[in-house]
Amino acid sequence: MTRSIVLLSGGVGGARLARGFEHLDGVNMTVVVNVGDDESFYGVHVSPDIDTVMYTVAGVEGPQGWGRSGDTYVLMEHLTALGVDTRFRIGDADAALNMYRTMRLLAGDPLHDVIASLAETLGISCRVIPATNDRLRTQVQTEQEHWRSFQEYFVLRGHRDEVTDIRFNGSTVAEPAPGVVEAIRQADGVIIGPSNPPLSIWPVLAVRGIANAVAQAKRVVAISPLFDGRPLKGPTDTVMASLGLPPSNEGILAAYEGLLDDLVIDAGDGHERKDLTRQGVAVHIGNTRIAEQEAATEFAEWLMELL
Repeated sequence: MTRSIVLLSGGVGGARLARGFEHLDGVNMTVVVNVGDDESFYGVHVSPDIDTVMYTVAGVEGPQGWGRSGDTYVLMEHLTALGVDTRFRIGDADAALNMYRTMRLLAGDPLHDVIASLAETLGISCRVIPATNDRLRTQVQTEQEHWRSFQEYFVLRGHRDEVTDIRFNGSTVAEPAPGVVEAIRQADGVIIGPSNPPLSIWPVLAVRGIANAVAQAKRVVAISPLFDGRPLKGPTDTVMASLGLPPSNEGILAAYEGLLDDLVIDAGDGHERKDLTRQGVAVHIGNTRIAEQEAATEFAEWLMELL
């Protein structure tokens, strides 16, 4: 019997979990991906989280978990020689995909159609959908009270600034992309991937109608991205702390308050289980270190048994 799930995803963590589900039989997966990180660089529309999910599921992701494996940077070298700021580096093959997306968008095609075409080209069987086709942009406020775009904060400034507030420009008018709400309503379970809650999942939930659909889903399971209170990479713990969320996995529960039926934490954090369970959410212990495909597939299979 085929079972359907919806995975809410940001970049690397959610992408690796999606890769695990892609290799399971009897699972119909829809991945709803954050677009708050989308930006225009070098005149092309860049969708970092969507591309990370597609590349990872297709098995062509770069060694850091993003970009494309074996990509070259000739374009960046030429732009640098022309005096262009190339701190946001895009490989040549990646740039071609971004150019294709930009041409399609300029021709009037909606983002979800463009993504569907790219996913088919990459040989992906699961459905990958942007949270919205509309313009939605994550901005963070730093301790200097400057509002910065996500990419300025995260890439250009190396996420070294303390985040004191966060907003999602366009969220009041953005509509879910076609199929998003329907997939959530019909799913046997919604899984929130091990992504940064404020920076990667909140932008998805900020799109009108998505949070309500998730709240009414048959079952909602979140995977913690933390290990002994810290992520494997990135600023998840520091961003959560600066926004006033409790430390460690209590902060994950607080970030998704009112949405979760279950929380999965890593085996190394099993000592937290008793205190977390007291908050009314079932807490499960699993092997959430899923950087390798085999581990991701085993974890995805375990999750399906949990559901």
